[in-house]
Amino acid sequence: MSAAALPGYCKAFALADFRRFPGWAAAAAPAQAGLGDDDLGYLGDDYAVRADPVTGEPLLFGGDAPGWQEFCTAELGFAVPADLVAAADSENQGGQRNG
Repeated sequence: MSAAALPGYCKAFALADFRRFPGWAAAAAPAQAGLGDDDLGYLGDDYAVRADPVTGEPLLFGGDAPGWQEFCTAELGFAVPADLVAAADSENQGGQRNG
């Protein structure tokens, strides 16, 4: 996986938390099967779950299952911190030129 494909922000959760999602078992990658409930997964701003936040490998859950984003925000309280969103917004606006 290339560095460009990695999320900009991620937060660690115990796999037990992710496994509460009703669609986890059906959509999770085989790599997660060998991990215990106390092992960590890293939820990225792309809503994918990875075992290693630096390399992005292995991917444990793709993040595109119906209801997954809502579960992450409502049940896990996941959100990119506002200061990081503001910094990214001002960085994106700083590169634009008028005229």
